[in-house]
Amino acid sequence: MASVPLSAVEIQEATRIAPAHANDRFENALFTREFLSVDISQVVDELNQKGYFAFPSALTAEAIASIERDATETKHALNVNKVSGVFSERQYYLTNLLAVSKTFYDFATSPFVFGVSEGYLGDQFRLKALRYYETYGGHHMQWHTDNKTDREFAQIPGIIFIFYVSDVEDGEFQYVEGSHLWSGEKAYSDYTDEFIADNFASSVKSFRMPRGSLVIYNTYGIHRARPVADKNFVRKSVFFQVDSEIEKSEPIIVNTEFVSRLDDRTSMFLGFGRPSNYDVFPDTTLHSLPLDRTMLSVMGKYLCFRLSRGAFARFPSSLKPVIRKLIGK
Repeated sequence: MASVPLSAVEIQEATRIAPAHANDRFENALFTREFLSVDISQVVDELNQKGYFAFPSALTAEAIASIERDATETKHALNVNKVSGVFSERQYYLTNLLAVSKTFYDFATSPFVFGVSEGYLGDQFRLKALRYYETYGGHHMQWHTDNKTDREFAQIPGIIFIFYVSDVEDGEFQYVEGSHLWSGEKAYSDYTDEFIADNFASSVKSFRMPRGSLVIYNTYGIHRARPVADKNFVRKSVFFQVDSEIEKSEPIIVNTEFVSRLDDRTSMFLGFGRPSNYDVFPDTTLHSLPLDRTMLSVMGKYLCFRLSRGAFARFPSSLKPVIRKLIGK
């Protein structure tokens, strides 16, 4: 059964009963003082009217630094038995952020995120997908909506949370204001650059904002990241989607050390005991690994190690101690 969004009175009552997010010790560490004064009903109102809510510098510098450090620790590690990410041509993804970042776990399960999700989607909502990702110059993202499954267009109400992990002065997130009100009438999710330019150029909102800025938007809204041709460009962000459909999601891997309290709402949000059979995005193979300067360096070090080790194995046993002493092994 689909959940029903709360009325304005119900939102006010829910936020009155729930602990104020400004008083939560985790949120005090996560959010800037200016952002802690934001009223959840204001967020819900803007989502309803415009399809998005944006706030510059919402997360603290310390929180962003912690998440970035956790997300990139194994970025170029090959065959390391740790949680690691994948490369998909001009992008890098770590989808298992909840397995490595306590700071991100605290954000995703915070009273603010739960309050916005409940206020906008109703009393049933579930984390559908998440990822830390880096986008490099030359990547082109098509205008699209996110009200879709891994297989097809879908009429599933949802919202996306995105926050910047780097300063974004170019290649910023863009959203067609008000498009969440009519895109559901279409049975498709993708739109051409020409269609948007010819019909909705004046409605396109661009979000050039500093590191730590937050954007929340309706999954029915048409959006993209503005293309950048500069090959040295890098944009770092975190994305997660919350839907009102609670019986499906991508597999969500959580480090149990992070879970200090598992109440019914947190269990529902994380999908404990429920199907998680959507394909994980992106679908990558060895062929999607870019052959750039960094990867060539990683591969070069690997080849040098394997070749030198193979050569060492062929030396006479009497020489091996001498060689080990010479190389300090």
